[in-house]
Amino acid sequence: NGTLITPQVAKRMADVGVNYVEISLDSTKPEVHDRFRGVPGFWKRAVKGIENAVAQGKYEVGVASTITQMNFDELEDLIQFSKNIGANKFYAFNFIHTGRGKNIADMDLTPEQREKMLNILYDHYEKEDIVCMTTSPQYARVCMMRGSLEKVPTSHYTYSKGKKAKTLAEFIGGCGVGRAYCSIQPDGVITPCVFMPIPVGDLKEKSFREIWEESPVLKELRTREDLEEHCGVCEYRSVCGGCRARAYGYFGNYKAPDPGCINNKDVFFKLKGLKEERIKLKSI
Repeated sequence: NGTLITPQVAKRMADVGVNYVEISLDSTKPEVHDRFRGVPGFWKRAVKGIENAVAQGKYEVGVASTITQMNFDELEDLIQFSKNIGANKFYAFNFIHTGRGKNIADMDLTPEQREKMLNILYDHYEKEDIVCMTTSPQYARVCMMRGSLEKVPTSHYTYSKGKKAKTLAEFIGGCGVGRAYCSIQPDGVITPCVFMPIPVGDLKEKSFREIWEESPVLKELRTREDLEEHCGVCEYRSVCGGCRARAYGYFGNYKAPDPGCINNKDVFFKLKGLKEERIKLKSI
């Protein structure tokens, strides 16, 4: 919680060896951020937290924004703000249609907008003025298409360069669910990721290793050859795979296509059309 990072807390984090701090900021405009977060004054407190963390100079600081219809037009401003305040990274979070996110599905980016976002992030990465990352697995495809396979995100948090980068990306790149990570809930229940509420095991009953190696769901999620629609035949599926949480959130099927990808735009607009049809029927 970046709003709680006072100078004292920032120093304590440095003293205990913290090496990275990431603070959420969803707009350069205080009123927009506060409205989205639901608490007046949170923008000012978040910015102060970023400043306090940067002032330590002992660990990297990232600014994270969930990019939606609310702040899509601010993307360049958010990146510039992050640079000006002294952050090392800017992180664009993918909107996930899950939990309370289902209530604001209209805020999701269109495939065209997401593609533009990914290219903007890559533009800044090329300039090397600030590290720009995203949880959108399609970023690997954009980087490979524009960088001649020399620059590939091998996870949500790292890039790799050189000929071996693609090989590494094919193993852990793109959507890392069941490959690079899973989620452990407070009660010990394990789910594929924080955005995919499917219990795959319980640490009170089995070891983590047993669950990780034996869960049928995790095994299925590691396989990308049987994904549906374009995701299953895409030449970049090994380094991307689409966001499985978005697929599950929209379709209730983690093998379904990620409707946010430009290659699945027909799926996205079909979903939008179905939603509009439901609204019409309800109003009648």
